[in-house]
Amino acid sequence: MEQLRSLRFTDWGSVESDLQNLLKGYQFQGKWNLAQTALHLNDWMQFPMNGFPKIILPMRVMFAVIRNTAGKSMLMRILSDGFKAGNPTFPATVYEASEAVDKLLQTIIRFRNYQGEIHPSPLFGHLSYATAEQLQLAHFSHHLRFLVPTQRSED
Repeated sequence: MEQLRSLRFTDWGSVESDLQNLLKGYQFQGKWNLAQTALHLNDWMQFPMNGFPKIILPMRVMFAVIRNTAGKSMLMRILSDGFKAGNPTFPATVYEASEAVDKLLQTIIRFRNYQGEIHPSPLFGHLSYATAEQLQLAHFSHHLRFLVPTQRSED
């Protein structure tokens, strides 16, 4: 596998710019194309606003143990160093779809303007909006680094 992009998003403008560049053309180095990546990120961005999906009892127990023991240190490590490649993800948020970036951009706008309560994460518990936003940006950085734009916009 070729070298992954080094991404560290700190604001939504840079995410939106990167998505627009990827729409002009890209190569992917992972398992997911742009549509699959965008729809996965879209789902995970909506969960803090809409609520997280119910997970099976054994996973709820495991997440509760992690949340009450190593959860805070895991969250701090992700916010500091980003997500590690190869970690499993919730299968219902992996897509084989095509119309995704516009949907994701609309969800980014909704998230940026969101004033409601952030629903507790099954793994990290209650998060402030600022921490949920940092976690989202880290998640975007993790996934979008596998997609390499073939063109750059002249911003």
